[in-house]
Amino acid sequence: VGLLVFLLALELADRLLVRDELEVARQLQRELLPAQVPELPGYRFAQASRTANEVGGDYHDYIPLPDGRLALVIGDASGHGMAAGLLMAIASAVLQLALELEPTLDRVFALVNRVLCRTGVRRAFMSLFVGLLDPGTGRLDYACAGHPFPLLRRADGRIEELGRGGLPLGLRSSLSVVPATTSLAPGDLLVLYSDGLPEAANRRGEPLGFEKVQGWVAQGGAPGGVVARLLGGLDAHAAGEPLRDDLSLLVVGRETATAALA
Repeated sequence: VGLLVFLLALELADRLLVRDELEVARQLQRELLPAQVPELPGYRFAQASRTANEVGGDYHDYIPLPDGRLALVIGDASGHGMAAGLLMAIASAVLQLALELEPTLDRVFALVNRVLCRTGVRRAFMSLFVGLLDPGTGRLDYACAGHPFPLLRRADGRIEELGRGGLPLGLRSSLSVVPATTSLAPGDLLVLYSDGLPEAANRRGEPLGFEKVQGWVAQGGAPGGVVARLLGGLDAHAAGEPLRDDLSLLVVGRETATAALA
């Protein structure tokens, strides 16, 4: 009996240790993700995130640059749980340093890719989208590496996808990322999301799909309303089925002159 009690005590101690480590990891992840959206005259922001495990691998952020631009970032580290959270933390630190030192997209992506390749783990890769927004003009310089293309809803309802394909970072030392430029005009809406949204499945294993996501974005509205619509559509589709992948949303809307005065 004494031995049994001793073994049970050891198992309990192990479980408590794991629980404490997971809580520390969750706290660190919460500190890496933005608690609030930016306050930027002429723009409105909304965000949401959900994790499939105790610790997720999705990442999004708003990073102010020394020249007055705002970096809009969203990424998805490979895998789930602790390993994905660690990879996300590494990429976040490198990305912020790169944007501070030399905020050009080709240099930023090259540095993050080089660091991830040097981890020496084949499965350590990360999809990434970075957009550098000039608030005054609405100019958006962006690049995408293996991430679902963000959706730019124009004021007239047209939908544009921002991206040109490419592999996630960390898979190869050579990069195929090609920066591009567009602009956010008054009334436009930019929606960044991770693949946990369109790939969310119901009990029959059917994914939500990109078409539904585009359809809900096409309806427009304020950023907060768009986030609520996307999450509501996801919940209705999943019907209680748990998430199989992490989910992140970041929505930016440029206000019209009328809305800005309201």
